[in-house]
Amino acid sequence: MEGVGLEGVAEEVDALAEELDQERARSIAGVEAEPALGHLFASRSRAAHRATVQALREAGQAGLARRVAALRAERAGAEREERWRAAEARASAVGPDGPAPLAALELGMAREPDRGRRRSLSRAAALALGEAAAEREAMLEARARAAAEVGSGPDWEAVVEGDELLSRSDDAYREVLGFRARRDLALSPAPSGDLARADLVHLLALGAWDGLFHRRGLGDAVRATASALKLDLDRVKVDEGERPAQWPGVHVTGPRLSFRPRGGAGDWQDLLAGLGRALAAAHAPPHRRDPVLGVALGWLLGTLLREPRWLSDHLLVERRHLPDLRRDLSLRRLFGLRASAAALRVASEVERGLSGAAWRETYREAMTGAAGAAWEGVRAARDGDAAQHAAALAGAGAGERLREEVRERFDDDWWRNPRTAEFLAGILAGGALPELEGAGEPGRAARALVGAMEGGRR
Repeated sequence: MEGVGLEGVAEEVDALAEELDQERARSIAGVEAEPALGHLFASRSRAAHRATVQALREAGQAGLARRVAALRAERAGAEREERWRAAEARASAVGPDGPAPLAALELGMAREPDRGRRRSLSRAAALALGEAAAEREAMLEARARAAAEVGSGPDWEAVVEGDELLSRSDDAYREVLGFRARRDLALSPAPSGDLARADLVHLLALGAWDGLFHRRGLGDAVRATASALKLDLDRVKVDEGERPAQWPGVHVTGPRLSFRPRGGAGDWQDLLAGLGRALAAAHAPPHRRDPVLGVALGWLLGTLLREPRWLSDHLLVERRHLPDLRRDLSLRRLFGLRASAAALRVASEVERGLSGAAWRETYREAMTGAAGAAWEGVRAARDGDAAQHAAALAGAGAGERLREEVRERFDDDWWRNPRTAEFLAGILAGGALPELEGAGEPGRAARALVGAMEGGRR
């Protein structure tokens, strides 16, 4: 592609990204068992070509160059991605009740009170993941090689910040996790204890609070909050369902959100966070989207579950139970940050050449240490997107800084203040976070969660 013309590249990038988002969203929602991605790149090759990357860099368009470079890497792994998604859609194994799809095994694990059955579900899910994991590993390795060809590499600064988050939150996380695991499951955290991933998933489902977090109440709370903040939910394409191949939980692809309820408090946390990400994507064309902005807005909305007034408004919770509820919700969210930090380091090592059995073992050790529960190496590829983890960590820090700002400007009940709606509208319209000191530091989010877990009012 000598003499690449740059006119119209941004529009081609937008068109390609939109088509990819749509196809991937159909796969995640369980609508399309065998997604077709390769032909999309072939029809818009300029938007994913390394010559375009070079031309954009030379023209001083660094942001668009990074987006084309990312698409170039995705193109290199497109065939493997198709295979991986198809393999996950058909993945199944024999659990305690007979053959079951992968998604059903994962859903059952979280709600299963019997540890023997929980362990059986976990073994079956790991077995079901096997074939798909190999394809995703190959996809990520192909992407890493292609990224290196265009001069992209690991974000080591983000890795270091993730390591610092793990170090500074370790004592509080293990103290609260240890208390909850011993009280509720008669187990102790790994590595000295026998807590396993399936046990942690069950523990963090927060089943003791299910009586508060009703499905209908979730919809009412989301609509009321969005209305007060003047957030246009009609911009987000929500696919709520329970298809056999639909991924459990909340998954965002551009302005599209797939929601397969798991039940309970986690749905409330994850849906608010997911809507923030999808809303941010809906307000900007793909080539100008800032993933950190989306995560930050989602984090801000998710912090409503740390606000006693918001909880009192939308849940029939007695005031004396609020500290325990906030502690449990914060523990779940802190686990997510720690898991992203650990997975980011391993995924970055993959970009530098880590592969095969060494990849899985390094991942298993890192996740076991971060989560305090014995992890399965077969899940390594599921957590192999370094850019996604880096955005999750930076977005959490920015989102917590945003929370501090709105509380200072618009009072503790900021979600009720009309001026907050104006403030957020300006951010969404501009497609960028305000310049705030300390924004983007993941440790800020972790400190706030630790404060909530220790009974503070952060």
